[in-house]
Amino acid sequence: MTAGRLHELLRVDVLAAFDRASFERQGYWVWDGILTAAGRQRWSASLQRIQDMNDAIVVDTDWGAIDYDRRGLVAPEAEKITPEFLAACRGGSEQMRFQPPGLRDYMYHHGLFGPGPTPVAEGFEWQGMMPEYFPLAYDDFILDIATSHPQMMELFAKLLGRRFLLDHVLTLNRTPGSAGRRWHGHSYRQGQHETQNTIGKGSTPSTEFFRQQCVRTLCYPGGMSAGDGGGELAVIPGAHLYRVPYLWDTTRTEYDQGFQAGWLQGKIHACTGEPLCIERLSLRPGSMVSFVHHMPHHVGHRDADAPTRWGLLMAYRTPDPTAEPARWHEGTPAHWAERMIMADRLTPSMNRVLAGDNS
Repeated sequence: MTAGRLHELLRVDVLAAFDRASFERQGYWVWDGILTAAGRQRWSASLQRIQDMNDAIVVDTDWGAIDYDRRGLVAPEAEKITPEFLAACRGGSEQMRFQPPGLRDYMYHHGLFGPGPTPVAEGFEWQGMMPEYFPLAYDDFILDIATSHPQMMELFAKLLGRRFLLDHVLTLNRTPGSAGRRWHGHSYRQGQHETQNTIGKGSTPSTEFFRQQCVRTLCYPGGMSAGDGGGELAVIPGAHLYRVPYLWDTTRTEYDQGFQAGWLQGKIHACTGEPLCIERLSLRPGSMVSFVHHMPHHVGHRDADAPTRWGLLMAYRTPDPTAEPARWHEGTPAHWAERMIMADRLTPSMNRVLAGDNS
């Protein structure tokens, strides 16, 4: 894995400047311009390569020939797998509108393999799931930074402590005209430990997330702001202390006005006493931002004439001591991990972030 590694990926001064107290108080931290010039170049190239692979699978595969019934899945609608429709599902993340319910999860947990027709991957090996949803299976640079690179592992340890698990990694390449995401949050694991209801009506600050938390880190090699075509990320500093995975298990319908008049109304920052408020982030090229993933967040609309914004989402969580014993934790595609073992490619550092909670 060290062969071909970009050792000077991150700026050591930015990595060392992390303020744990500020992160715990505000719920997010900006790693301002943390990628080196070489890091930006490699990161951008890998994201574009993953997008090209994903696009090729989308348009080259005969999605109607796959035996969905045998796998307990519903077949895609005929009008959504025409060449014209599939051509419009390329270019960026969250575009694969042809997929029937359950297909993404099936691929992730079981792998979509034979017998019978399977997705077509020309010039690279099909890994049982789409590159967008698990890019480290298709790109050695992303595999390294997500599981092994010493600087990245140091960064995640600053956020989560000595041991952490890979919850999910996926591309977030925002296309021109992307609708973004309305206000929402996410639960730790499947929400079995959450103490407040799914639409977030609770009003009591809590520090429970320090023991059971998931932290998202978004990397934007080209930067991210409202001024470069929209689609900027917004967060609520201090809202993470309410331990509310806002709208995590129901339809997300709220833009700023509804969110401010509802859940946000009357809430104060537990550390400052000031009213909670929306903060729209602006990040220069080569920056990352890490935030507690149950904190409400939002991604704005991308302008129709804006270029694609390249991004990678890396989410890691603390182990759950109450989890059932398992070889792999639930965020690990077991079929891929087992193939990595068979190919003698699973290193101890990879195993550390992929193994079961109580391994």
